[in-house]
Amino acid sequence: MNAFLELGEKQIAAPRKAQMRAVEKRATRNAAQKALAERDDLHRIYTRWRQERREALFSGPHGATARELDTFLQSMTLDDADALVRFMRTGDWQRAAADTRFEVLSLVNEAITRLRKRNGLVEIDDPLPDQPSTAFIIIRELFR
Repeated sequence: MNAFLELGEKQIAAPRKAQMRAVEKRATRNAAQKALAERDDLHRIYTRWRQERREALFSGPHGATARELDTFLQSMTLDDADALVRFMRTGDWQRAAADTRFEVLSLVNEAITRLRKRNGLVEIDDPLPDQPSTAFIIIRELFR
């Protein structure tokens, strides 16, 4: 270490060193709090945007079918994968706008993820190439 820095360090009084450490600690804490507050703000903005998109879906031209789907997703169990795929095949989603299909796919994804988490399973579990497709993969392919 530099001899001049060592000498300067020795000449700073203990109370002043304590003040300097406190200032540094506060700055670090404030930066962390600011980052958390920014993250919370972004999450709140995202949640509001998702809610607006969902409301637009439910009030749009495919709103009745989307509400039926939402009701089905709320009561869905792990054994209802085939019923979900059948429900999605009967809907007129192919003629829907890309934004509408995206929102519907997001609803399905959120519901499946929430259901898997509630039942203690890995939230996302895509199959390997030699395994059968999951309900979400089948539905996603229907939307292409």
